[in-house]
Amino acid sequence: MKTQTSTTDGHHLMWLETEHFSEFGGWVNDAQFLDLMGSPYLLATGMGIPVADAVSAVPVPEAATYRLWARSKDWYPQHHPGQFRILLDGDPGQHVFGCSGRSGWQWEDGGTHELAGTVDVALHDLTGYYSRCDVVVLTSDLEWQPPDAVEDIARLRELHGGISAEIADAGHYDVVVLGGGLAGCTAAVAAARNGACVALIQNRPVLGGNASTEILVPPVGLWPRTDCSPLNPRETGFLEEYRTRGDQRVSEGKLYSERLLRSVDQEEGIDLYLNRHAIDADLDSSPEKRIAAVIALDVNTGHRVRIAGTMFVDCTGDSAISVAAGAEYRHGKETRAMHNEPWAGEEPSSNTMGNGLKYHCRDTGAPQPFKAPPWIYRFDQCADFTPGRHPHLPTSVAIGYQWQTELGGLRDTYADAEEIRDDLFRLIFGLWDHSKNSCPRHRNGAENLALEWVGHITAKRENRRLIGDHILTQNDIGDRTLFPDRVAYGAWIVDDHYSAGFFHDGQFGWHMDDPENAHAGVEFSIPFRSLYSRNVTNLLMAGRNISATHLGMSNTRVMMTCAIMGHAVGTGAALCVQSGVSPRTLARDRISQLQQQLLKEGAYIIDLQAADPADLARNASIGASSEATPAIAVTNGFSRATPDSPNAWTPDPDSEGPHWLCLTWDEPETLNTIHVTFQTTPLAPTQFSVEIWREDCWERVAEIADNRHRRHVLGLDELTTDRLRVVLPHASGICEVRVYRESPEAVATVRRAHDTMCLPDHGPWLPWPEAERVGRLPGIVVESEETHRVGHWVCSTWSGQFLGQDGYLHDGNSGKGHKSLRFDLPVAGTGQYELRLAYAACDNRATNTPVHIRTVDGLETVRVNQQAEPPIDGLFVSLGVYELSSDAAVTVANEGTDGYVAADVVQALPIEAECGSDPRSSCQSPPV
Repeated sequence: MKTQTSTTDGHHLMWLETEHFSEFGGWVNDAQFLDLMGSPYLLATGMGIPVADAVSAVPVPEAATYRLWARSKDWYPQHHPGQFRILLDGDPGQHVFGCSGRSGWQWEDGGTHELAGTVDVALHDLTGYYSRCDVVVLTSDLEWQPPDAVEDIARLRELHGGISAEIADAGHYDVVVLGGGLAGCTAAVAAARNGACVALIQNRPVLGGNASTEILVPPVGLWPRTDCSPLNPRETGFLEEYRTRGDQRVSEGKLYSERLLRSVDQEEGIDLYLNRHAIDADLDSSPEKRIAAVIALDVNTGHRVRIAGTMFVDCTGDSAISVAAGAEYRHGKETRAMHNEPWAGEEPSSNTMGNGLKYHCRDTGAPQPFKAPPWIYRFDQCADFTPGRHPHLPTSVAIGYQWQTELGGLRDTYADAEEIRDDLFRLIFGLWDHSKNSCPRHRNGAENLALEWVGHITAKRENRRLIGDHILTQNDIGDRTLFPDRVAYGAWIVDDHYSAGFFHDGQFGWHMDDPENAHAGVEFSIPFRSLYSRNVTNLLMAGRNISATHLGMSNTRVMMTCAIMGHAVGTGAALCVQSGVSPRTLARDRISQLQQQLLKEGAYIIDLQAADPADLARNASIGASSEATPAIAVTNGFSRATPDSPNAWTPDPDSEGPHWLCLTWDEPETLNTIHVTFQTTPLAPTQFSVEIWREDCWERVAEIADNRHRRHVLGLDELTTDRLRVVLPHASGICEVRVYRESPEAVATVRRAHDTMCLPDHGPWLPWPEAERVGRLPGIVVESEETHRVGHWVCSTWSGQFLGQDGYLHDGNSGKGHKSLRFDLPVAGTGQYELRLAYAACDNRATNTPVHIRTVDGLETVRVNQQAEPPIDGLFVSLGVYELSSDAAVTVANEGTDGYVAADVVQALPIEAECGSDPRSSCQSPPV
């Protein structure tokens, strides 16, 4: 541990930053409120059970009497929930910290102690309920008293070693990105792929922001409850390399920290600064307001570093550095007079949407009593909850519904963030008390349950919005304004939560009370002018802090939308550096260059056609093995379906494979990069190859197996040919093919990116041990969350009988004939397997659910009565025994069904498995 001992007038003072303790025990470094209270601190996250001590050894310069001081917080002064002692060589002293009865961070006098030699200093938690300590001081000057002002304490930290007195120079970057959520990571990757040298600064130990494994908010974008076209691929571009489907499921959200780290790490042009919190901005000396550098603090060591840059991208949401640099911003709600928005009030308001936390429990197999602490929000009866707020039992990973655990919108979600987080603790433990001790519905089911995880890193929806040259409004969304400088789009909903959050007396949001003006699932464009500051000339932004009204932001704030805005500003920042222009000049004079580059990178810009003269495919003649839709569509400039056209070549479904699409040039072309974009991920083929014509025969130059992606950018060794074709073993639609001769550096980049995109997920991902619901099953097991989906499927845990990580899927009894789930089975070789389907039975289920099975002999269909309880242990029904090969798949569809269609897990057992009554090995006759 770093301990700075100073001597003044013969008195010694030892300053101990708790985040520098050598052992944390059960305490954690909580740095999220550093801007507000001045430092990281240690927090005891015991969920009601005192945590292990945080300990450090401190050399005492001289045997003497020392006074002990500690900066702590009684976070709910009426009841003092976070109490602890400071042990000096095991001596607890007389003082209990954390119960001063005063609000805010306070210095507490721990009395005098006789000390000599090396002393073990320990933080000893007494309650398990979020005790916290910032700094410990031992001084032989018994009259010395520490200051209260954060600024004065900061000077003492620097003087005594709490933070480094020196600021190291990290050098100069083309683009500096602040914030490591989806927006920031995508911005950094986009800038790097366009040749920029990038610094990515993230103040947490993991990437992902609200989607990280610390917070577990699953990213969404396109409103998932919309019955959109099965040809709609949702948000596209660089985020397709790491995205999940976007159906608000934690089983998806848990993957983002790992995937984003892989994506960032493989970019040679990115330096990643984890655990660095940007604390200040340096402006240059030009007459324009322009950022020269940011100062970042290592939240673990206290070291400071200066990171200079040409362009700065704020993806933090909080916008603290942008505000410090003088950027114009808004906080709160505009009046109707300002923009004539339908939901705006007559008076301005500082209220916003609130912050959130999540929690999870586990079944211990034995009774687990819970004694409610006195500081919780109490709900003694189920009637105490406003409709829709009654808690669930969070026994599976399906805790996406906990967005409802929202508070703080009536306060300042930035300045009061710690107090709001503590209020959320009170709410969560109040909900838990109700489930354990008061709820007649839960009491028996909750008897053996114990809390396993309560988040302490706050999920934020809204605080400060930076002002650009355009302010996006609710009317822009409803009118679908087609901005000439559009570079991104949204399609969520005007999702304005009421500021009282959980305690609002009524629905959660305006969109529930006035769906007509909520514009659910409506695609709208986002202009580049909303993505840069109007008064800081080299500042761009992406995320919840873009230039939008409160109501406009309530739609754009969701993470998939933030990611595609991040893509736009990352590419835009790199082009600004290349051209030596400001973002405003880029928007005015070079917007077509930015838009065409984004289209090349797979982004979607509403009603904008690609026209890249470097794309060799535009000069080719297009042919195909057969046509259900024309082959020429792959070069028409649209890489996805639009309302009036599928914009894709599809082979004749009655023709036999393999199917191919061929590009032919009048003269041989030299090329090294091929872009192949399919219609959607669910409709993409499981395998395909690329071939060229050379020496009078077709030669395979690329092959993709076990495909899980819609878009592929393939880097090849440079070759010359007059013909190229994409070959598909099974019929599938291709929206776009592009062909380029790129620089060797660009080819190396796309190869790394593609290899990284195809890597499997490893985990562990969750902050608690995952229960093995499926892992114990033999054979090949595929969960519904791993399926290729067509149409909107609802994730549910209503039936407690399911195997999937976070529930099962059902079709909502809607969209009949337009929804399906394809379970691809990774069969090695060819062999016989018994196939089983797990589903949750109910009397509202379909009696005639069609299940299509792709076998060696062709397509087989069986129908399942899902009102009947599955005969194998109440979990599975056998679909029969079939000869399967590597392209085997089971598709659960909903055409012609007479009720809800549900699917949980598909299992494939080699027929060598012993037959019997055991649900995991028995062979059954197929249903009729």
